[in-house]
Amino acid sequence: MVETRYVIPHRARTEALVAEALRAAGQPDDPARWQWIEHGSANLVVLAGAAAVRVGRDARAAAESLRAQTVVDALPGLPFTVPRALADPVRDGDMVAVAQSRLDGVPHPSGHGDAEVLRGVLDALAAVPIRALEARLAPPHAFMGGEQWHPVMVERAIPLLAPDVRDRARRAADDLAALEPVPEVLVHGDLAGSNLLWDGGVVTGVIDWDLASAGDPAIDVAALAVWHGWDVIERVRPPEVVHRARIIAATHLLQVVCFSLVQGRPETEVARAATWASARM
Repeated sequence: MVETRYVIPHRARTEALVAEALRAAGQPDDPARWQWIEHGSANLVVLAGAAAVRVGRDARAAAESLRAQTVVDALPGLPFTVPRALADPVRDGDMVAVAQSRLDGVPHPSGHGDAEVLRGVLDALAAVPIRALEARLAPPHAFMGGEQWHPVMVERAIPLLAPDVRDRARRAADDLAALEPVPEVLVHGDLAGSNLLWDGGVVTGVIDWDLASAGDPAIDVAALAVWHGWDVIERVRPPEVVHRARIIAATHLLQVVCFSLVQGRPETEVARAATWASARM
């Protein structure tokens, strides 16, 4: 997703909360040994020892982080690791910190990738039984407004764009709305970039499950294709799925604007997201 200078929680409270979460997980709580990861739209993360502590940027993000952790902890065994909880969450008012297992691996460079490895990730997600997870999963399209995503995109987000890209954006939104339903599978919802960790040429971990839902598998195909290249994904997914993925990917920039709107982010952040989208559509 796009860096838009997100809301920053109170630093002193955050540090105290992180330290408490680390102590609960039996990990070092010396701030001098922490590594801060602050590019996430909903959460910031502190790495320390064998733990990764997530702190929501606001009360809504904190609640979503707690829900998402129940999804991760309920996932069956997968051919890659996931960030399971190391201890109970700790709270300070509306702030919440969750200590998770820190996963090995690093993000893959964009523009290329091993098609067969990516096939394995997609196949593993599709094979997860979703019935047992349904009550914990995010609603479909949660990132951009849930059931109301199309009105949010058309009536609120697109008018914020530069005039010369609005027609193109409206066509993209309408094309997405026109897709016929398909059988649902477990969808990660943001399956690319820093959320896939690689080591030795394989995916060793998948993080950031906040948007996991029961949905169209083409959602994850689109994310992987945008990061690794459409030519890579076309080798491991049928043409009809790739076609759907292209339609979904055409709205990615709009989805970021929608996210800022539905999350009630500051006007300056919404404006930056709209400017970013306008320049790249």
